[in-house]
Amino acid sequence: MQNNIQCSFCNSTTMRMIMDFGSMALAGGFLEEKSFATEPSYKMRLYFCESCFAVQIIDKINEEELFQDYFYFSSSIKTLSSHFKSHAEQIVKQFFPSPKEAKVMEFGCNDGILLRPLSNLGIGTLIGVDPASNVVNQIDIPNVSIVNDFFNEETAKTIIKNYGYLDMVLANNVYAHISDIQGITKAIESVLKEDGIFIFEVHYLDKIINEMQYDMIYHEHIYYHSLLSLENHFNIYNMKVFNVEPIPIHAGSMRYYVCKKGSTYEKEVSDSVRALKEEELTKGFNSFATFSDFADKVKDQKYQLMSCLDEIKSQGKTIAGYGASGRANTIIQYCGINHTHLEYLIDDSPAKQGYYTPGSHFSIKSSEILRTNPPDYILVFAWSFLEEITNKNKDYFDLGGKMIVPLPDVKIIGNK
Repeated sequence: MQNNIQCSFCNSTTMRMIMDFGSMALAGGFLEEKSFATEPSYKMRLYFCESCFAVQIIDKINEEELFQDYFYFSSSIKTLSSHFKSHAEQIVKQFFPSPKEAKVMEFGCNDGILLRPLSNLGIGTLIGVDPASNVVNQIDIPNVSIVNDFFNEETAKTIIKNYGYLDMVLANNVYAHISDIQGITKAIESVLKEDGIFIFEVHYLDKIINEMQYDMIYHEHIYYHSLLSLENHFNIYNMKVFNVEPIPIHAGSMRYYVCKKGSTYEKEVSDSVRALKEEELTKGFNSFATFSDFADKVKDQKYQLMSCLDEIKSQGKTIAGYGASGRANTIIQYCGINHTHLEYLIDDSPAKQGYYTPGSHFSIKSSEILRTNPPDYILVFAWSFLEEITNKNKDYFDLGGKMIVPLPDVKIIGNK
C-alpha cells in the first residue's frame, strides 16, 4: 500500500499498484516526423483503491495536451454511427414523449455522432460540449448549440444561465477521461433538474479484467469503472445508479442511468442493478487480489503475442498493423513492438493518414495499400471492429492475406 497516493474518487490513501506500464508516449498523440525528437513520454501506473474499489491511472496528464487537438472522429466508424442512432431512438422513446420541450446536453460530443440523430428526432434544445476545436468545427447540425470547452463546474453555470436546468446529460466514452472526476460529477448534479437523468456509456471493467483487454488502459482513459466503485462515488454527491445496460460497443461497454436521490427514478432501481452488483462481488471487484492476478495474465499475453510475431518474421513474412488507435498504442508500447516486427499501420480515418504513431513512430497509411502492395499479415489492433474490417477488405483476405488478432487470445485467421 502506498499512503502518499490519493484516490481521485474518494480521497482515500488506501491505494495499491496493479501494474506499472513504464514510460509511455500519449496514446492519442499522433505526430509528424519533425516532432520525433521532442516527443514527451510519461509514467503510467494503474492502481486500486481499497476504500471505494475504484481502478485508476494515477499519472494524470494536462487535459489541454490530451484533448484540444484530437484525432478521433467517431462518425468515420460505421459501427459507432449505427450504435448511436439506435441509442438516440431509445432515449426519445423512453424519456421524451414530447421531444420539442426537452433540454439535452452531451459533453465530449466529438463530431456530433449522437447529437445528429437526436436533432433528427426533434429534441428541442441540444447542447454539445467538447474542447477539441478541430473536431467540433466539423459539426453543422440544425438546432445544436456548441460550447467549445471542457465541461466543468464553471461551464455548468454558463449553461444554466443560457439554457436553464437540463432534463438529461449524456456522456459517451468520456466519463473515464476527466482528471477531476469529483468536479465533473458536481457539475453534472448541478446542471440537472430534480428529475433529470445522467446517462453515460463507458468501457466496462469486467471486460478489461476477464477478457484481457489491457489495450483499453492508456493515459486518456484514467478510470476503469465498475458498478461497485460508481455507486460509492455517486453516493457522495447525492446521486444513484437506477439502471444498467450492457452494450457490445468497443468490445464490451456498460450504459449507466443515474438520477438524483429523491427523484422519481430513485424508486425504480432495476433488477439489473442488483444483479450486476452481486456479480461484481462474486468476481472480486472489491478485492486487490483480482487485479493482481490480471496483471500476471497480461505479462503472459505479451509473451504470447511477441512469440507469434517473432515466429512470423523468422519466416521472412511482412506484417502491417490495422487500426491506429489508443488501444493499438498501448499494445505496441507495452509489448515493445518495433520496426523489426511491423512495416507500418493502416487506419481508415483520413485525419490520421500521413502521421506517425506515438512512441513507436510507425507511418499511418490508407487501407488502399492492401490492394496495391499487400503485406502477408495484418495485426488487427482494432480487433473489436473485426467484422467491419474483414468486410471492408474482403479482396485482401480472398487473395490469401491473414489476420493476427491480439486479444482476447492471440490467434491467426485466414480467409476461411
